Amino acid sequence: MDAGNRADGAIARRPDRQWVTPYFANLAALAMLEEPAAHPLVERYLDWYLRHLRNDGAIPDHHYDHSMNLIKITRPDSEDAYAGTYLSLAARYRQKTGQTGWVRENLSGLKKVARVITGLMDKDGLTFALADYRVKYLMDNCEAYRGLADFAALLQALGDREAGYFKERAAAIAGGIESRLWNRRHACYHPAKTGRFGTKIDLKNFYPDAASQAFPALYGLTGPDSDRGAGLYALFNRHQPDWATIQPPGYPWTLLALYAAQHGDYERALAKLRHVREAYIIPQSEEWYCAEAAFFVLTCSQLLNKDNHRPKGPVLREFCQSRRAGRSLLIKHDQRPF
Repeated sequence: MDAGNRADGAIARRPDRQWVTPYFANLAALAMLEEPAAHPLVERYLDWYLRHLRNDGAIPDHHYDHSMNLIKITRPDSEDAYAGTYLSLAARYRQKTGQTGWVRENLSGLKKVARVITGLMDKDGLTFALADYRVKYLMDNCEAYRGLADFAALLQALGDREAGYFKERAAAIAGGIESRLWNRRHACYHPAKTGRFGTKIDLKNFYPDAASQAFPALYGLTGPDSDRGAGLYALFNRHQPDWATIQPPGYPWTLLALYAAQHGDYERALAKLRHVREAYIIPQSEEWYCAEAAFFVLTCSQLLNKDNHRPKGPVLREFCQSRRAGRSLLIKHDQRPF
């Protein structure tokens, strides 16, 4: 690899398709932090992201050829979620490595990314997906909230005086999610808000209605031990009983294994990982890509790192094997940096 090549550090969706979607790459790099040997690769990716910001702080998708030449850039799927997941990655990188040097050197760039989120916020606290696409998604807002909250905590640890501002903005998003997207009658969240009202809810519809209900838990807005968190998880399973065995050509939605693990539902989490391995990983399914591999690794880490309630005996051994397999896939197959 040539030093200084602008593609250096990029993480492709798949090794055979050099399409870099920063949102997916952020999740992939987050899982790579579970492997200390991959920390330098994560820093290279963090650098790649900042090098490719637009003037407004947002980042598009990038398409390269196999010689690392840029072919084209395309419109991002969102701006709020891309920024939020990147900020969470930067905060987690500092936490995992214990290093503040990279963060201090790149603080202006990180703040530029954070202001993408604050610039997309409406009066109700919620963020629009894109500056020119005025829809407020539950999933994106959960990720934007988490990103600003993580970034505020990072700034506070560094003694930066803007920590309070970003903490307040994160709280405003959380407030918007609660006041505008929570539906008391149905005891679940609207998947999105357009105009004055939340979109209709049909939990028999897997995406986005049912799947989006996992995001407040995944990003720390509802605790698994709370009445709301437990209620949402039960509601999701009631309306989507077959989520652990989604088949190609559908995407596997491996993040639902992490959702189950957070709620102590190890049986379903393990069933999901087993199914993903058999239906997607071993056959090298077209629908298996870097973000799915990331949630595979993160689920295994969640289960292995729980001190009081982690699975025992043969189940634990299987998780250890799954984690090693997922880590290998993440770094060597689906997450190969250019």
